[in-house]
Amino acid sequence: MRTIPAADKLATTEDTGDTEHKTFTERYFPRCPPFPPWWRACSIVLLVALLSGPASAQIDRVTIRVDAPIAIIGARLIDGSGTRPIDDSVVVVEDDRIRAAGPRARVQVPRGATVVDATGKFLLPGLVDVHCHINQPPEDMKRYWMAQLRWGVTTMRSAGNDKPETVPLFRQTRSPRQSSVQAGAFLSPRAYTAGQGFNVSGPYPGAPTFKPKTPDEARSNVQNLKAQNVDFIKIWMTNPMFPPDVIAAIVDEGKKQGIPVIAHVTDVASLHQLADQGVTDFLHNPIDQPVTPELVAYAKGKKLTFAPTLANIESRWFYYEHPDILSMPMLQDALYPRGRQMLADAARKEQTLSAPDLAQRKARMREQTYPFIKAMSDAGVRVVTGTDCGAEASQVTPFGHATHREVQMFVEAGMSALTAIRAATLDAARVITRSEDPEYGSIRAGKVADLLLLDADPTFDINNTIKINNVMRAGRWITQTDRAAIANDFP
Repeated sequence: MRTIPAADKLATTEDTGDTEHKTFTERYFPRCPPFPPWWRACSIVLLVALLSGPASAQIDRVTIRVDAPIAIIGARLIDGSGTRPIDDSVVVVEDDRIRAAGPRARVQVPRGATVVDATGKFLLPGLVDVHCHINQPPEDMKRYWMAQLRWGVTTMRSAGNDKPETVPLFRQTRSPRQSSVQAGAFLSPRAYTAGQGFNVSGPYPGAPTFKPKTPDEARSNVQNLKAQNVDFIKIWMTNPMFPPDVIAAIVDEGKKQGIPVIAHVTDVASLHQLADQGVTDFLHNPIDQPVTPELVAYAKGKKLTFAPTLANIESRWFYYEHPDILSMPMLQDALYPRGRQMLADAARKEQTLSAPDLAQRKARMREQTYPFIKAMSDAGVRVVTGTDCGAEASQVTPFGHATHREVQMFVEAGMSALTAIRAATLDAARVITRSEDPEYGSIRAGKVADLLLLDADPTFDINNTIKINNVMRAGRWITQTDRAAIANDFP
């Protein structure tokens, strides 16, 4: 069996945007006009059928998917569960599902499968970000989703500020692939939305949020969200706050309509106010007082979950301090135009990095978040990745990379690398789906084939999560063609 290694990197720290290197397909076969995915797949299936044993192929830059099974062999498998990695693994993907995963000695490569030799590489589930914002025109949403996907984020949740006309787009990202091809769907992460959300005065001027004055108005707003078919209800518990009776009406009507509530919370009193009414899904964490054993016990007893959203805070200075990351074309594509301008502003950079209180701000962020993360995680309270990427108010928290940075900071806070990876995959999927056994977030038989293939070991150095070789979304590799198409669309 001839094996061709998975050597074509589509997104790495060395990414320069150069596309001169050609794959076998590009070099020896003329590029055809674009056709629906299933047309291209048919030609591959016919070719595979002519071969007597399992076929072998690299991760191709042109072919967007193969209907024959794909066998990824030789990688070190980090399955998202937090258990010990499996060396020399085999993962078999058929259509959009993982059919088998485990040690090579226990998993048979199906006859006729396309084999990807991933020896020396590291295979993880796609990352999940539970706290994003993407209040953009539909075509721009698709481009930023693709930018996020290239960073290996295969699931995202938009936590408020989404206009009613964009809500159906989120549902399309979760359509079955067979029907979505017929509907002309697009490649993107699996995306969820909280619609407009509830905020008394923001979160920024002109934000499309509900601002009810009475409990009855609040209930009407929730019913409006139900009619829009949103996935969650978002409440910002920020000053000025809604009166308690309005908050109670939002939560109660959410229960009646079957829509889970998520909340922005940064103080203990607001946390108690909502948790006592049954809200469990919190973005940010209380910073008005240090974490205490009593608060940890309360959170554990109520089965609360937290997405501390560190990357948004740190992004105000992080990218100025890391020009090697800021200059990556993949990162530039993941920023709004205004955010790119802000980060390219030399005077703003100088002002930020020379601020006399910068060291204190960094220390304050760590003091207000790291002990909380460590204490909650050690106690078994679920802490997951959520970054505020795409937030209009900040502009400088990019899609994709911010999720990786959040994972890195979890490790800085005291999580093990495997625990931090679980927080960004299986546990984050559990939070979104409200299920202990979600259909994505882990590399196990029967789960959706959302995969992240790395060139270096993240359990040795968590910063290696950005050394991306390729990404698979629902059984489909992200190709050079996908990448070029989205890059060409950015201003």
